[in-house]
Amino acid sequence: MATFKALVLKHQQRKDGTFFVKIRLTHRGKSKFINTGLSVTKDDITKSYKIKNHSIIDDTEKMIRKYRNICNKHATALKGMDVGQVFSMITAAETTETATIDIVEYGRRHISNLIACGKRKTSDNYRSALNNLTAFVGRENIDINEITAKFLKEWIAYIDGGRAKSLYPSCIRKLHNDAKKEYNVEELGIIKIPLSPFSVVKLPKEPPPRDIDITVKQVRAMFKLEDATDIKNVNNRYNFARDMFMLSFCLWGTNAKDLYECTDFKDGRITYNRAKTKDRRDDGAKISIKVETEIMPLVEKYRDKTGERVFCFYQMYSDPDTFNAAIGKGLRQIREVIGIDYLVFYSARHSFATIATNDVKTDKYTVHQMLNHVDGKMKITDRYIRKDWTVFDKANRKLLDYVFEKKKKKTAKRKV
Repeated sequence: MATFKALVLKHQQRKDGTFFVKIRLTHRGKSKFINTGLSVTKDDITKSYKIKNHSIIDDTEKMIRKYRNICNKHATALKGMDVGQVFSMITAAETTETATIDIVEYGRRHISNLIACGKRKTSDNYRSALNNLTAFVGRENIDINEITAKFLKEWIAYIDGGRAKSLYPSCIRKLHNDAKKEYNVEELGIIKIPLSPFSVVKLPKEPPPRDIDITVKQVRAMFKLEDATDIKNVNNRYNFARDMFMLSFCLWGTNAKDLYECTDFKDGRITYNRAKTKDRRDDGAKISIKVETEIMPLVEKYRDKTGERVFCFYQMYSDPDTFNAAIGKGLRQIREVIGIDYLVFYSARHSFATIATNDVKTDKYTVHQMLNHVDGKMKITDRYIRKDWTVFDKANRKLLDYVFEKKKKKTAKRKV
């Protein structure tokens, strides 16, 4: 049977010193937390973080009684539910009694969760989408059921072109679908969000991405750049950006977040789970990369002496975004020196893939695997095949020999 308890989580203290009051739902040994909308100060709780404010206790007890009544009403169905389904049933039944589900408020909570997970760039996309949506309607509160097919078409027409025209509706579609999963319990006939406008309206296609890769000649020029000593505030972003670009390129296009967070380096290999795809892959997007001789000096230069992580970047920058921003500033200096119109840190990843495929003639499937992408078509097959990292090591060695212009020595034929 489901049980309930009102509490505060001490690690979730807000900036103003208050805590949200939550009700812990436990069912079949697992728990989820229901937001109450209430908050307390330190004066309202004991040293062990138990609620002592009687007014708050009374309010939460009323809520718990209501949740128990909902569970009792569906006692038979409850036996076959997991904790997530019970949570959905309770929140859906409760919100059926309320006036609206505010898509903006729901979206702001989603943004907070993204930031807590370190996904600041993604959170920025959702924030921009919500800001554009509220500007379109001229208010901050939008009932989710206001979003009809007609509403959606008019909003898309309002959005100023470019990538935003496809990005913003895609963000709101994700929020809309998540809210339906959370608030609708179809088997119990609880349908708080009946509309499905995104299944009716075809969203604009995302414009083709800008070419951000650079040529092998430009990659070689960057790798040969000498340390700059005459640039203001170098400390040195110019040198640092060159090092990071080289590190990423030679480590199969590893991105900033994974360089910042990786913790496993042993037997000459850096192993990590790619942050962007680990939640969408059965293998957790695990990748193991051999550190070749060309970048071993860089690995040692930026090694974390404490052993907590592979690199010391977390000691230099507060999070992956500031780390990536510092690299970007250095790359803007570099592009002026070597005459590149557009250069960002992701150019290392794109250049790695393009040069490996087009110049070195590595097959696309191998490059795809080295980039650690998600491939729905190969999902089942990949479950059967144990990864042989040496295949990718050889492909990378071939690429680096080409980029660093290392020619194989010809062995003299023996005269018979």
